[in-house]
Amino acid sequence: MESIVNRARGVFYRLPKRLQVWAFFALTVAKSPQLYVDRAWGASRKYFFSVIFISLLLSKCFHIFVNPRTVGVFSLVFWGPTFFVVDILLILVACRLARSFESRICRDLAALIVILFSLQASGFTSANISFYAVRGTEVPWRKTSKFHRDIPSAKLVLSALGISFLIEGLIFAVAYFATPYLFKATGAVLDIWASFLPAQFRSYFGDKPPTSAENYEQIAIDDFDNDADSVSLLDVPQEPSRGQSRSLLSRVIVVSCTAIIAFLTIVRPHNLVYNFLTQSLPFAPFGGPNYSPGEESVASVPGDFSWLEGHTALDKFPTFEWLRGYNSSDGFPDWSPFPINETYKATHQSQEYEHYNPINDPLHIPNLQNDILEPMREALHNGSVKIKHIVLVKLESTRQDVWPFRSSSYIMNHIKDSYGGEVPEEIEQRLSKLTPTAQRLTGLETGFENITDYPKPYGGISATNAFTSGTYTMKSITGTVCGVSAMAIEGNLEYYHDFYQPCLPHIFNALSHQPNISSESDDWTSLPWHTQWMQSHYGTWDKQELLTPALGYHAVMDKESINDAGGKYIPEEDEKETHYGHEDKVLKNYMRDLISDVKKNNTRLFLTHLTHETHTPWFKPGEYEEILGGSWIGREKQINNYLNTVVYQDEWIADILEILEEAGIADETLLVMAGDHGISLPNDGGVTANHDAHVGNFHVPLFFSHPKLPQIEVNSPVVSTQILPTILDLLIESSSLTGESLQIVKDLLPLYEGQSMLRPLIPEQDGKREWHFSTMNPGGTWFSMRDAVNPYRLVVPLIPDAPWRFTDIIADPFELHPDEDLDFLTLLRDVEARHGVNASAWLNEAAHVAYWWIPENHRRWKYEAEESDNS
Repeated sequence: MESIVNRARGVFYRLPKRLQVWAFFALTVAKSPQLYVDRAWGASRKYFFSVIFISLLLSKCFHIFVNPRTVGVFSLVFWGPTFFVVDILLILVACRLARSFESRICRDLAALIVILFSLQASGFTSANISFYAVRGTEVPWRKTSKFHRDIPSAKLVLSALGISFLIEGLIFAVAYFATPYLFKATGAVLDIWASFLPAQFRSYFGDKPPTSAENYEQIAIDDFDNDADSVSLLDVPQEPSRGQSRSLLSRVIVVSCTAIIAFLTIVRPHNLVYNFLTQSLPFAPFGGPNYSPGEESVASVPGDFSWLEGHTALDKFPTFEWLRGYNSSDGFPDWSPFPINETYKATHQSQEYEHYNPINDPLHIPNLQNDILEPMREALHNGSVKIKHIVLVKLESTRQDVWPFRSSSYIMNHIKDSYGGEVPEEIEQRLSKLTPTAQRLTGLETGFENITDYPKPYGGISATNAFTSGTYTMKSITGTVCGVSAMAIEGNLEYYHDFYQPCLPHIFNALSHQPNISSESDDWTSLPWHTQWMQSHYGTWDKQELLTPALGYHAVMDKESINDAGGKYIPEEDEKETHYGHEDKVLKNYMRDLISDVKKNNTRLFLTHLTHETHTPWFKPGEYEEILGGSWIGREKQINNYLNTVVYQDEWIADILEILEEAGIADETLLVMAGDHGISLPNDGGVTANHDAHVGNFHVPLFFSHPKLPQIEVNSPVVSTQILPTILDLLIESSSLTGESLQIVKDLLPLYEGQSMLRPLIPEQDGKREWHFSTMNPGGTWFSMRDAVNPYRLVVPLIPDAPWRFTDIIADPFELHPDEDLDFLTLLRDVEARHGVNASAWLNEAAHVAYWWIPENHRRWKYEAEESDNS
């Protein structure tokens, strides 16, 4: 045994001195691990407390910062200290746990609690801030039980990991430097309050002097030279004596501040907003005040809404002669005894299938009984308008006031400010001709005084007061292509449920299967249709690859399919272009080939194209132009980038017109364009429409262009779900359909909930108004509503903790001063005080309509939460 020891000692002394030190240290720790655990906790407990201190205060300040309109400035100043009560108590408890204990068990338990709580507080704070950076809202902590099922949210959270790690690192770095000061100051507060307690209770709140158990002897390392390679272990940090006297001033400040905060907390009015702001982030996922969306509050407001209660638009399956023996695979997957969803089939076979019937819809106001607009009648009925093909373009992230760009736009205010109020003549000349194609197609004047040579209008209907049916692209596409209100739920799940109306591709596919339809026909109205989806960027975002076929598109072109086919028209691209998808203009030759095939196969074309370049981060291929002064940083840089992509999009639409002219089909093609959603960048800095309720995200361009139509402007409120019935109406009135196809479209047109823009719109009838609903990106938090009579707009919460929002878009067109509140009754009183009795009466009716529409929307889609959760 002794020989083994001597041999080990010999090996030890032959090691380099540095390795000898670390070997001795390891042996010492192994011999007495608890000693070093205690020493490690003594050295680090102040640091972990500092992490808790910074995380809690940062999270609360951020919580107040991102909810600025839920409480007024006066209330924030007066009641603001009470919002920090829970966080202050947590900080004091954490400080006490981070101080010394006589019992080793208590010390170890306190250490575990402080360390875990510090990681939770810092992690939640960094996650909340990073989530806001990418989605524009705080993490929906109280939805965490279903959070893992929210595919769009999960992807966005992953994309924000870099931001989260950066914030976490900053918290740890600041805590390192602030540790001595924060711990000492908080400990002093505890000691001051402990001094007022009886002696036998002081030890539970104040600090304890080091005990004999904590005064470990310094371990020496023998047989080592006292040089730079020597290592001495950490001394136990010496705690300041609790007996140190606190100045009278310190006592007065601590006691006074505590008394004031306690008094304000006691007398603070009961208010959901105040409770919401008081909630501490670490407790957010585990409950808290119940901020219900407001059904009970709304129901408590008097009013006669019997015309809504108990009513539904669902009715028996429609019966038409041409539907007898109809094969649903020919075009109408929803018009069958059971919807396409296999899960729904399995669970609802015993129930009678119901379908949307506008006659039973208490909100539906038809206008097909009106004659078509006077300027259109002669052109449509004299045979000069031929609609053989339809090209539907969804303009990505396009605001109404930039398509075309107007001198009265809110962006123009930023441009003027960037130049100190006076825009240089050269820049103004460029701005006046920023979007000539949009100006030509819409026929709208831009308002620039130096412009006298406006381009000749292309011809058609241009709507100046159009809202999108959804500020989430997937839902906006569904609303436009299918003429339905998308599901008021989170993300893209429409593909999994029942499209309660046939979409345009479904209709054209059905027409193509009629007996009188043949590509051999000499009558162009009897030719079959070819439907095509086309985009140059990724087609797999949030299961778009499942949505597009569900809409009825069997021919789909996107970045993936282009690359899989070899990308024969794709030029060399830099890294940015590859990352964000191919640029829109690479579709030019693909579009030429498509039209060539349509002409060769003797078919009619329904092409739907989603643009891409105007989507954030607004990367424009090619030359970059300076439009704003000082646009190298901040919001001005982003606005400048956005306007550059708007210019690019205008050029691309001009290319599409050129392609149609080259192919000789421009005079027989109906060109329909609508923004999928706007962008509130110039108004509130929002770089996406995600969780942003600003009206700039809803107001979009919408127009129908045909060179043989007169140019008219529609100023009445419309919504993009009206695009489909307007297209069908144009096909009928222009005699572009014949035989069975004409009868099918005539039967289908009255079944849609939206009015046709080809006829005078009816804003109100028999005491009920025409209501427009828009789901808000990503769909499950809010939706927006307005009617066609009043200038008011309401954003309705769908989940807890989300505020109501009311605006008068005539008095406040840029929504600089919206009314927001978590409590509907409080909002109702505020609206009456600020806007009058008529506004509050409208708000009351709108809220009742909203809470009828939400479950009705789910019923129409055959949506049940548990089914989607399993999808």
